[in-house]
Amino acid sequence: MSGRALLCCLAGLLGALCVGLGEGLLQLQPGANYSDPSYAYLGEVSASRQVIGYWLSVLTAPLYLLGYWHLTRNLAPGRPRLMMALFLLVAYAFIIAAVWIGQRIFIAEAVREAPALVERYSALNEPLVNVLRVAILIFSAAWIWLIASGQSRYPRWLAIFSPAALLALIFALYIGAPDIGQWALPTAMNTAHAIVFGLSFLVLRRSAKPD
Repeated sequence: MSGRALLCCLAGLLGALCVGLGEGLLQLQPGANYSDPSYAYLGEVSASRQVIGYWLSVLTAPLYLLGYWHLTRNLAPGRPRLMMALFLLVAYAFIIAAVWIGQRIFIAEAVREAPALVERYSALNEPLVNVLRVAILIFSAAWIWLIASGQSRYPRWLAIFSPAALLALIFALYIGAPDIGQWALPTAMNTAHAIVFGLSFLVLRRSAKPD
């Protein structure tokens, strides 16, 4: 990899780790019911901890764009239009997701101070994350197809480590072993991407293929 590609890969990894830490500070609560429509668990997290998580996650979320610039360049190096289409798709989705995560602290404040507003805030904010989920499904399908067919710079075995597959594994862990899975579920998207960016860095550095 070139120095620029290396930096972009590491920037994506740093973004996934920092946003994950921020999201954990915002909403991780041992024993919480994360499907609770009233978001009671958000009210149980200290406000000071959530403020730190808010700033950390919002300020580092743009690093995902650099990480995906790296991924798409190596995923479809011989298909520039597809490469650009995939990048624009995920870039748009992660910008929307940054808006979503930035609103979590306001839902937490509403849980504590104005419970009547929680449902309204949720109705306006929660649909935003679905944009990211759809984009990740599309990107993951492209990830599997391009890697498994040998069109990428990645080894074929990496096809099984798509972001969507890793997310499914985290949710399965939460369902099957909630005492363990509860620590990964609140930061599932970021945990999955930390693995994806980390693997991309390791395999491309080892293979020493040019970017």
